[in-house]
Amino acid sequence: MYGVSKITSQPDVMLVTFPAAEYSARSAANHLDAFAQNGVVVDMICQSAPRGTRFDLSFTTCGDAFAAVMQVITKLAPDKQQAPLISRGYSKLNLFGEEMVTSCGVAARALSALADENIEVALITTSDLDISLLVREENEDVALSALHKAFCVD
Repeated sequence: MYGVSKITSQPDVMLVTFPAAEYSARSAANHLDAFAQNGVVVDMICQSAPRGTRFDLSFTTCGDAFAAVMQVITKLAPDKQQAPLISRGYSKLNLFGEEMVTSCGVAARALSALADENIEVALITTSDLDISLLVREENEDVALSALHKAFCVD
């Protein structure tokens, strides 16, 4: 209903953010390539709009990739003033539906359902067919229940 036909979750997700990374045509590619070269699978890639010569780059990966992430970070960000932020203990919630491409208000409905339960969303990414929401792992069950109720998905 409302364009969503399936809701899933993935626990043990880690959020990595490079705040105020240098903005250039190659910056995001170079960051992501460094992780790929070290076997780190990234998901939920999110880039902020540039602020002059800086931008924020965030992505998620599985929690068990922590050691590999730390190895890459020491190479990418030796400057402690621009140190990346790493947070563990998240769950990724995914809303999927082929009808989402023509449905209005799906993200607003999802965010409202979570807000009604006082659940903060740390990161949002979308495509034509899905919306991914990053929430604290301890809120996963309540969040899933709220989303199932909001979209009448069993």
